[in-house]
Amino acid sequence: MNEIFNKMSKEFVTVDGNVKKIQKENLTPYKIATAILIREYCNETTKAIVERRDFCLASLKLIQSADMELNILLNLLYSPEYVLHRFAKQLEIELDILCNKGVDGLLDLFNSLHRLIESKEHPLSFSPTLSRNSVLGLYVRRMRIFFEKLPFNQVVALYNDLKKYVERKICSNICSTRDSDISIISKLEDYDMNKAKTVWGGRQAELLVAQQAHALQTDEHKAMPPAELQALVQDLLKCSPYYADAHYLSYLNCIRVNDFCGAVDSLYHCFDRMAPLENRSAPEDRSRTFRYAALNLAVLHAQFNHKEVAQYALREAITLAQEAGDNVCLQLAHSWMYYLTSEEKGPLIERSVGKASMLGITHTTGLSLISHAHNSALEAKSPPQVFETLIKSDVLNCQHSMSDLMSITFAEKSALWAYYGKTEMASLCAQLLLLHNTGNKKQHMFNGPSTCQAIVTIANMLIEFGEYTLSDVVLAHAKERFPNEPCNKIWMLSEQLHLFTQLMRQEKWSEAEAAAQNISSLDQLECKFRLAEVCLAKGDYPEGMKYIGIIEEHSDVTPPHKIRTTLLYSQITCASSLSGNGTAATNCIVRLSSALELAAQNYLSYYKALVKMHLANVQLLIGLPTLALNMVEDAIPTILGHGGCYDQGQAFMLYGKCLLTSAPEGPFEARKEAILSGIKVLSKALARFTKVKAIARVKSILYLQAVFYNEINLLPERNQCAFEFRQLDEQYLTTAGNSSLY
Repeated sequence: MNEIFNKMSKEFVTVDGNVKKIQKENLTPYKIATAILIREYCNETTKAIVERRDFCLASLKLIQSADMELNILLNLLYSPEYVLHRFAKQLEIELDILCNKGVDGLLDLFNSLHRLIESKEHPLSFSPTLSRNSVLGLYVRRMRIFFEKLPFNQVVALYNDLKKYVERKICSNICSTRDSDISIISKLEDYDMNKAKTVWGGRQAELLVAQQAHALQTDEHKAMPPAELQALVQDLLKCSPYYADAHYLSYLNCIRVNDFCGAVDSLYHCFDRMAPLENRSAPEDRSRTFRYAALNLAVLHAQFNHKEVAQYALREAITLAQEAGDNVCLQLAHSWMYYLTSEEKGPLIERSVGKASMLGITHTTGLSLISHAHNSALEAKSPPQVFETLIKSDVLNCQHSMSDLMSITFAEKSALWAYYGKTEMASLCAQLLLLHNTGNKKQHMFNGPSTCQAIVTIANMLIEFGEYTLSDVVLAHAKERFPNEPCNKIWMLSEQLHLFTQLMRQEKWSEAEAAAQNISSLDQLECKFRLAEVCLAKGDYPEGMKYIGIIEEHSDVTPPHKIRTTLLYSQITCASSLSGNGTAATNCIVRLSSALELAAQNYLSYYKALVKMHLANVQLLIGLPTLALNMVEDAIPTILGHGGCYDQGQAFMLYGKCLLTSAPEGPFEARKEAILSGIKVLSKALARFTKVKAIARVKSILYLQAVFYNEINLLPERNQCAFEFRQLDEQYLTTAGNSSLY
């Protein structure tokens, strides 16, 4: 659900084109130099293939970049990256000639460019011709149009700027020879060599903003770092103070680093620049600007979880949209109302899907279908119905090539399979998502929170199976690939949970408690669960019950949370009560039975198996080993099929205890055979606990095996278990485990 929200929070509904201020673009000396370079290249009759390739790459970079000083331009052309040395030399010569000829030189230049575009290729001639419809042809034609619109005084000013542009390069070269001549120093001061500023043209600025905004929304690691991007935005605004899109790019960048004040300021500036003038725009244009400003403000507050303030802004957008009869704006506001409200979510999202589909808002329709599937799962709808909704979203996403929603759908499928307890299917969907973002067309990949979640899912699977080194490698990749918010919260939470799990298995309670506290900034509810687990392990049962009470009163508790709370309650009750306490056992059985019913109603198969295991443990404690054995045999296939090594070890340990406790008291051979089967099952648990380095559990199993080997007079095996126990006891300081716990 967070993935859907993060995607929606970056959607920006463009206001009508009549409102948008067109970016002003002027001829500059840099563009004159670029045009001369294009002319010299086209007039050259003999060009090597490598020169053709390098010129195409370099020219594309030049026409898309900001204005640069001549020495930087020449250094680029002379660099080893390009084989364009002779064209760079020719550019220097032509600029010197142009400066010497005066304004006539500019007129001759644009006349030659005109002839270059308008000339016809002779069948027997190999002279190159610049196509009018090519990238360079369009660029040159634009330069000609700008030049023809200039009055004579501006042409003279352009020539003077060009002359200074060339002289700055000469002064820079002289300065590099460390000449201390006073006249040179004065020239450097005149031309402000140390304060050369970047000048962005209108088209270059629009292209850059579009590229960076697209990268932030689809593939963040391809975008510039936050600090560099913000500095670039400031450069753009210096060149075009009224450029609204630059402020919106700043807004996206601030959200990226969770800067609320900067995001609000940038959004306000964006719509200030887009606001139409009272005496030059129709009332419809003004209303359109204001309602979308209110809608985007609601999105901003929702991004920072200010739901009450977001609802006020959303109501204003809805009011303005109703007055104007803007159904699209109303539908977008309706979609956000689903996120901001906590009541009647089902009907809201169903109406959202239908209305968005009718209005042809395909992206919102796809997001609404994914949200509908998510909400249906939480409302205990059947899994086939939930996945059927996701299939509809898949069809829509493929029809409209919405790669971002394809990735989100894979992530949602992975989350739903994990929710239903099918971890192998969850891992498979995560791998399919990662596979979806590979191949030859990597420039079209989507690297949003869904991709980060898929990577973390793989890391979590590796952790569950004891592959700690591999999981560290995967998490390191997630850190490198997703350094900023909101994606970094996903791997941060996984990293802290990994650390917490390791510390708990090593019985470092104080460090584990500190790790649990660190989780509070990422997930408050998960923090309380982990603190309750620490209290259970330490034996601080009253504090553990206190955390359970806090969890039960939390507003965002889902069925899995309720079941986890019941399991923790059962464990604390069993650990704190004397063995055979009928009242405590009855309370545990009643609560576990309710949790079992809740798991069955919500199709939570894995939690259903876990509840059965805890029920079997309670039955074993009150002296009902046969019933406990039947319950374990019913639940253990699910644990072995979808659980990690630690859960499998616990299941085998409980199964072995049931077999040992239910061994017949009659003939020695029959009892010996039953005990050996129980010890064999305990060996399987031993292997699982050893793999995940749960030393306390390993020692408990070795102790049990030694006791029962001794009972059936297998002394060598008993001594081996005792020897291994002693080695571990000397190497690791652990406390005796509570035998009442599952």
